[in-house]
Amino acid sequence: MLSKFFLFSLLYWIIGNPFAALIIIFIIYFTIDRTFFGFIPDPFKIFRRASRIRELQRLVSINPHDARALKELGILMFEKKDYKRALDHFEKASVKMSDDPEFNFYYGISTAIIGDILKGRELIDTALRVSPQLKYGEPYLMMAEVYINNGDYNSALPMLENFEKIHSSSSRGFYQMGLVKLKLGMKDEGTDYLKKSITAFKASPRFKRKLDRRWAWKARALLRKGTYTV
Repeated sequence: MLSKFFLFSLLYWIIGNPFAALIIIFIIYFTIDRTFFGFIPDPFKIFRRASRIRELQRLVSINPHDARALKELGILMFEKKDYKRALDHFEKASVKMSDDPEFNFYYGISTAIIGDILKGRELIDTALRVSPQLKYGEPYLMMAEVYINNGDYNSALPMLENFEKIHSSSSRGFYQMGLVKLKLGMKDEGTDYLKKSITAFKASPRFKRKLDRRWAWKARALLRKGTYTV
């Protein structure tokens, strides 16, 4: 906090305009965040997504049975974490898209997050039967995270084991596996996986580090905590 005040004071002294100083500070922090962290949403991506959503909504208003438009609209809502609206669109498209593994993945995760975990898991299993390595194992990881968020660590474990068989260098996957093993009383294995999460982050290419940094930080925090009760 003091560093921010010092930076503002310095810029204000140099420029003589408090509003210009604030704008420069925002630009500096925004640039650092977009380069290393990703906490601040990308405004350009938000704008493009909003434009595409409006276009798809127009198409659906003209043809309410356009399953492809409904699927894409649902995925965009999913990416916004608006799972209820995503589920509304997926349900409308489900009759025509039931053989599409990608559709069943998004439909299943949205269903599980909203609360119907059993139906969501069935949809995920349907997707994986058709395409076992769909999205580089992401269905396994996201379904495991649903279980974790609901305190069902026993169900999360095999999903994470299947994910690791496909994606053996995921900082996020290692963190979740470490957390689950700790919750299940496997302290040594859990600690090893948390360390793997940090190692995977360090080995990540630059473009991927922004995504992995969060999981490495969480792994470090859990290792420092020592009690492993989260």
